[in-house]
Amino acid sequence: MKLHVRAPYLDEWPHCRMLLPETFADAASREYLLCLREDEPRLVAAVSFRRQGAEVKNLRIHVVPGFRRRGVASHLVTWLVESGLRMLDGVADTLNEHGVASFCERNGFRQVDQLFIVETEGAPMRSYLQRLRARVQMPAGARLIRLSHAPREAVARLHAEQIAHSELNPWRAVLAQAQGAAFSPVVMVGDQVAGFIWLEVEGRTATVHSRVIAPAFRGGWVHVVLFSEALDIGWEAGCRIARFSYLDSVRDTQRIAQRFHARTVSVTTHYRREAE
Repeated sequence: MKLHVRAPYLDEWPHCRMLLPETFADAASREYLLCLREDEPRLVAAVSFRRQGAEVKNLRIHVVPGFRRRGVASHLVTWLVESGLRMLDGVADTLNEHGVASFCERNGFRQVDQLFIVETEGAPMRSYLQRLRARVQMPAGARLIRLSHAPREAVARLHAEQIAHSELNPWRAVLAQAQGAAFSPVVMVGDQVAGFIWLEVEGRTATVHSRVIAPAFRGGWVHVVLFSEALDIGWEAGCRIARFSYLDSVRDTQRIAQRFHARTVSVTTHYRREAE
């Protein structure tokens, strides 16, 4: 099967949106390619990525089901490398996207890190964090406020510096554009943002999308106060399930997940292939 790779024509953008809907949150910063069968023109795959010089960031490949397991995705990886791109970088849900891990291994990608999203019953976790919080002595000048009353530019800057650059954090949009985040808790120490949690309440689930602690305040009370406050906010809104995430290198949060027998919802794995 001979394949042809090219940029989409104007009337083909709906195909890109259909095959790669998750990429359209930041479509303006991305490039898109279509892969077609040459002998009988037919769309077989779509590719999207962000280009930084000779590097590919956040690579996504979707092969049409009828053409899977026929080497299409491997052909696209080879095409990208042979086009002069020196490094390919992307993420995949290796828990729910079957076959991704073995594909990456076969095509020269190495695992960089992983983000686990888990959920558990909110009541026992909330009680545990409340007990920890009762032992916390916040320093003079420290206060807990909502994002709607916080210096949003300073919060967004902290998020960009510590979290938003990560390929594993899907919440890359500018914080000022976030919908429904106004009640997210923020810890201030004087005029400085010590940390905040990006919280979403939906139905019975309170989801912590991002937890950001300023470097000077890590390893202590800020994390406990924020996490406890987030669960309290969710509980008052009727949430009984807590959903949160942690990197495989963050043992403290991993131990909390294990303590409350949290169920793994997804495992987002960051892969990278560097030119030989």
